[in-house]
Amino acid sequence: MGASLPEEEKLISLIQLFKSGDFSLKPVFLHLMNSTENEKILNLCIHEFCSVCMHEDLRKVENLNFLSRVSEDNAYVFTSCARETLSPEVIPYLLVLLEEWDDTVVEEVIRDSLDHMMDYTENLDWNAPVDEIGSYYMEWMNTLSPTFYYYNGEPVFPGDLTKSLVQRAFAIRGENTPVKMESIPILLSVWSGTKCPLQYKTVMDEEVFQQLMNYIDTLAERSWERGRKYFYGNSVEGAL
Repeated sequence: MGASLPEEEKLISLIQLFKSGDFSLKPVFLHLMNSTENEKILNLCIHEFCSVCMHEDLRKVENLNFLSRVSEDNAYVFTSCARETLSPEVIPYLLVLLEEWDDTVVEEVIRDSLDHMMDYTENLDWNAPVDEIGSYYMEWMNTLSPTFYYYNGEPVFPGDLTKSLVQRAFAIRGENTPVKMESIPILLSVWSGTKCPLQYKTVMDEEVFQQLMNYIDTLAERSWERGRKYFYGNSVEGAL
């Protein structure tokens, strides 16, 4: 992790460390994410950050200083990956970015992420102004546990996610139709460290269906706690 190590090699080493359940060098990772001038490295850092960050990491504004100078491409990456943080603490950043990237393709992605995370369009218009969404967010936060991580407004749990996959698989079984599910396969792959056999364009046939059933059986053998966030089988907050 010395200063002479190229950024890409440093990032790869840090990710491998995180995969082992050791997050002790996260400050080194955060420094890399906020200091790199390489767009590709920042892109990769953003994806990794959203997968391993805790609520506390998001509460520290200095951890996301890169957003003050982010390009449109990486603003798009961050706002689309934000839902993978599973943390309501990311929403204030999305609201700030919503003002900055008004009338761009990034705005659409931000609104989609906000709606995915807290379903604001249940009470507000899709194009509601930032202050209205902010007020809705404050009320919504009062309904959440400060320690839990959430997916679609519910404390996240792999069993719930696999249930959604199975329901989709049964619905399209034998129809030669792509699965067209993106976030759940990604989350399960990142959480378990084992790639989900279903991807967005996967066509459901009997072989794929059996692969899915075997995959779910493998996940069921592990110990998961509702409301906790994992990376390659390890809690991002360590043993609680």
